[in-house]
Amino acid sequence: MNNILVVSITILVLAFGNWIAAFFLPLGFLDIAIPFAGLAVVLVYFFKSNGGMASRHLDMSIQGSTGIRMEQTTPVTDRSYVLIGAVLYLLLMVGITFFVYRDYFLN
Repeated sequence: MNNILVVSITILVLAFGNWIAAFFLPLGFLDIAIPFAGLAVVLVYFFKSNGGMASRHLDMSIQGSTGIRMEQTTPVTDRSYVLIGAVLYLLLMVGITFFVYRDYFLN
C-alpha cells in the first residue's frame, strides 16, 4: 500500500511540475509532457540508488582529494518506486499525447 502511495505521489508531483513548466513557457501542457517526463526518468535513474553512478563518482572524487579510501557500496537492488512512477508518467503522457493528436499521426 505504501508503494502505491509513493508511485501516485510521484505521478502527481511530475504532473504538477509539468503544469508549472507549461505555465511559464509558451508551450502547451501536452507539448512538453513527453520531454519533461523523459528528463524526469533520466534524473531519477541517475540519482536513485546508493551505488549509482553519481554516488560512485562522488566517492572517487572524495578519495582523490583526501586520500582516504571510501568503502565501496553495492548497488541497491530494491525497486525504486519513484522511478516506476516516473516511467508510468512517461508512458501515460505518451499514450495521452498520441490519443489527442491521433488525427495528426493518422494523416
